[in-house]
Amino acid sequence: MFPIKKRLKLIGSVLGLSTNKTSILCIDNFYNISTFLLENKVIDKTLQLSKKLEPLHHFSKAVAISYETSRIVVGFTKNNEGIVLNVGKNIAPITSLTWQKLPITNIVFSPKDRYIAVGGQDGRVLVYFGENCQLLTSFPPVSDAISSLRFSEDEELLFAGSFNKDTFIVNLLKNVQIAHMDFDSVIEDVVFYDNNTKIFCVTRDGKTITYDILKKSIISENLLGKYWLTITRKLPNEDFAIVAGRDNILRIMHLSTNTLIDSIILKHIGVTAMFVSENMLYIGYSDGVIEIIDMEETKEEMLKVLEQSDLKAAIKILQEKNIFLQLLNEYITKVETLWKETLGRAIDLLAKNNIEEATTLVEPFMRDKKKKEEFDYYWQQKESVAKFMDAIEAKNYGQAYTLAQQHPYIQNTVAYGELEDLWEKCFTGAKKLLIADHKLNLPKAQALLKIFVNVKSKKEMITMLLNNTSKFLRAETEYKARNYGEYFKICEKFSFLKETSLYKNALYIGEQILQRINALENQANYAKALDLCGLLASMAPFASIANEKIKTIENKNAFIDLCKERRLVEAFAMIEANYELYSLQESKNLYDEFKSSVKVAFEYALKGEGESALNALAEYLNVETFRDKIASLLKVAYLAEFKLNAPSAENETQNINWRESFRHYIDRYGKDEELKQVAESLGLLDVLEGISYEGNPKGYLNTIVAISLLCIDNQPLQSYEIL
Repeated sequence: MFPIKKRLKLIGSVLGLSTNKTSILCIDNFYNISTFLLENKVIDKTLQLSKKLEPLHHFSKAVAISYETSRIVVGFTKNNEGIVLNVGKNIAPITSLTWQKLPITNIVFSPKDRYIAVGGQDGRVLVYFGENCQLLTSFPPVSDAISSLRFSEDEELLFAGSFNKDTFIVNLLKNVQIAHMDFDSVIEDVVFYDNNTKIFCVTRDGKTITYDILKKSIISENLLGKYWLTITRKLPNEDFAIVAGRDNILRIMHLSTNTLIDSIILKHIGVTAMFVSENMLYIGYSDGVIEIIDMEETKEEMLKVLEQSDLKAAIKILQEKNIFLQLLNEYITKVETLWKETLGRAIDLLAKNNIEEATTLVEPFMRDKKKKEEFDYYWQQKESVAKFMDAIEAKNYGQAYTLAQQHPYIQNTVAYGELEDLWEKCFTGAKKLLIADHKLNLPKAQALLKIFVNVKSKKEMITMLLNNTSKFLRAETEYKARNYGEYFKICEKFSFLKETSLYKNALYIGEQILQRINALENQANYAKALDLCGLLASMAPFASIANEKIKTIENKNAFIDLCKERRLVEAFAMIEANYELYSLQESKNLYDEFKSSVKVAFEYALKGEGESALNALAEYLNVETFRDKIASLLKVAYLAEFKLNAPSAENETQNINWRESFRHYIDRYGKDEELKQVAESLGLLDVLEGISYEGNPKGYLNTIVAISLLCIDNQPLQSYEIL
């Protein structure tokens, strides 16, 4: 059931797990870093960072291991700094993270290691650039320590939660907060899903929560029980995630419905770390054990029995060998297909009071709670189904259809499907007779339809057919000539035509055209897509959606033109106003170009070269979307410039008014922790504290973009001018 391939053992609680091309990387709460060779799982390297420091809590999140770059970041108990180490031939420190005011409580890498996010007891979230581990940006503190951090898969969004239940999401590309949530539970961990538009959260009181970022609202909550949940990870099938906590249960959750799919009883208590690498799952426990699980164990055997539609054999494989195989798309599709067939047969058996046979028939599907509830519902309604079956047997179709209308679930039965087939056969036969010769074949048509003449839902159709054969003929002629616009116009005029199978076929054709439009749009073949939209718009049931499509495609064309002409202010404004533009390659290219410019600007900012940083970003200075991001980069430059001009004998020739320089900073960013730390390092904390003005964290929106904030010889600041 739980295909464990190997167990490893650390000394303390496993706080971090990851892999690189050759090794498994681990760290425990005693600051022991260990690597095991992937090939044979033999221990390769070890290093204990400190024997003297107090160990981290055995469920601490103050360590993180990178996904791709073989780096480890560690926070320490009762120590404000973090250390970054590289795992190569040796395990060696690279640098320290020094901007935290209080000890670290949470660290995470972004999925491609572009960023490192650090949260602390001071409620602040700091983001470092992954490549050089330099501070990139920070966000105003919340009122309690940070409990959870997680990046979106595209590395653009960062979720942060605190122990006072205050949570928020920031867009790092824009450096703005895009959502603020007040949950009634402490969020311990999250995963982003549905193209990073939603989050799935686990809480310390046993609840899972899904939240829509775009709509800024909770989608659903599910109380799994009185468990302290601590960790969640997405699985290779991204519709699912695993959830664990301080107990001994591993849960498989369906993300979009926030429902429990299955659970596994573990041999060890307290899951502290999890890492998913393709088909391999690594689980670390508070007792130091690491389990390595192959989630595709016996996959070929499963696929073989699925080809044979042998669901019992498939379930046996799940129960005895590998529970994760139920997440295969092949398994899910096969189960759904077989269920539709099986349920109809089971309902018929219930109607005939063959309870045992019906129960046996559906038994392989009863692992699924939803299917069990569905079958139980039909079980409770079996008397109505029995009456329906009796009515059919007595050829009392009027009563049969009345029962089906009163109890819609009856329409899922095999018997109802057969009855509809009989109606369609009689109706089509009568129509052909009347079209051939209405006067001569009228009695034959009436005789053919006689068995349905007392069915209320069919009576109008029969009357219309007998009296308006020409309308049916005209509609059928337009349909066969593929004049679908005209066909639907006729159907709109004579609504009884909408009850025919021909109308259903025409709707199907419209849906096929829509799918073709979607495919062409996805391929950026907008000219052909617009041509088909014109056809679809002529089809009444699809006119509204076709016109929306036309508007969307025309927007995309207009946006692409803006990109070609490098009209960036308008292009980015258009993206913000039209969410669908985010998925375009042209849009991705624009953002990638901006990211590249940010990287260059950040390197200049680290050197305190504000003007050079602004030159790198000149093309974007008037783009409203990036005002906050550019201001955050300038903040790095201004702070670096302060440090480079520290008061000393060498700098005595420069007449820097530090009070006024600090005031310029406070006008733009407020009297924040970064300024306080820099002032202290310069020996100028008394100057800063002498300024009672607290400033505005977003004052930069209303001040000039300055090349430098240093006030030299009491000269005014120099505004940056775009060349």
